[in-house]
Amino acid sequence: MAWIDQRPLPRYGYWGPITSSLLWCEEKYVWSRYIAEPVNTFSNLFFIALSLYGARNGYRARLPRRFILVNLGITGIGVGSFFFHMTLQKWAQLLDELPMIYTSALFTYAVCETSPKGRKARFQYGLSATLILAVIAITVGYLYSGNPIFHQAAYAAIQLTSTVRIVTLLRSSSSSINKTLAGRKLKQDINKIFIRGAVTFLTAFGIWQVDNIFCSWLRSTRRLVGQPIALLLEGHAWWHIGTGWGAYAIGVAGALLVSRCECSLRRRGRGRRGRERDGWISFRAPFHRTSRSRRSRRRPATLRWVARGTCRA
Repeated sequence: MAWIDQRPLPRYGYWGPITSSLLWCEEKYVWSRYIAEPVNTFSNLFFIALSLYGARNGYRARLPRRFILVNLGITGIGVGSFFFHMTLQKWAQLLDELPMIYTSALFTYAVCETSPKGRKARFQYGLSATLILAVIAITVGYLYSGNPIFHQAAYAAIQLTSTVRIVTLLRSSSSSINKTLAGRKLKQDINKIFIRGAVTFLTAFGIWQVDNIFCSWLRSTRRLVGQPIALLLEGHAWWHIGTGWGAYAIGVAGALLVSRCECSLRRRGRGRRGRERDGWISFRAPFHRTSRSRRSRRRPATLRWVARGTCRA
């Protein structure tokens, strides 16, 4: 949200007068009459690509389906944000903001429900019904009021709920992941992934606020240094990149944690453990036997670039 006065409004582009309730610090329609904020627009491509990568790897690793849907929901947020910053129209703003609510609610359900597939759900229908009613109420309330503060508060509340759940699972001594030495070692790696994701997310939020508060100075500085260095001073674009990576890492931590809890309930942590490093994050993943050959060796069910990892029943 832009907290400063940005009048006068920029000239109209292809999409007509700006109708969104939020304005950002990037200057409007400077590069093209078809794209209001090109840097903010195209920075969403990283967001989209990373979430699609996570969905693909989650599918290949047989993660619980709800975590694949979370990644696809994040893709939807990125697509909505792309059109929002390209057009600065109210309809596109809703394509950005409402999927944030829906995906966050889905992730909250994903990390709260730890019952293995085929077993009785931990929370029965109470959790899903509560979340559905909540997102309906938030949607109706936001469409009626149009107040971005209401949307941001609702989004923060849902995010806080899922965060508390992950922290509770990580800290709980009674969690099934603590039943084996391998599980405890895995939990240490999950904790590192979660902390890195949370720190990245909060850092990106801080950059966004600097972009809001010091917009006039940043605009003057960007004009002074010129392109392409000025691209590095677009704080909201860094928000997209930072939240893309932060949300991705937090999602991976949640998927690994919940998947391991499910696996522990099924198998009580059979198999040895191994460390693998691939990309930015080092983690542990369970080993399993392949059934193709009697000579087959144990190989890790890896989480490629922190995007895979589950047990197999």
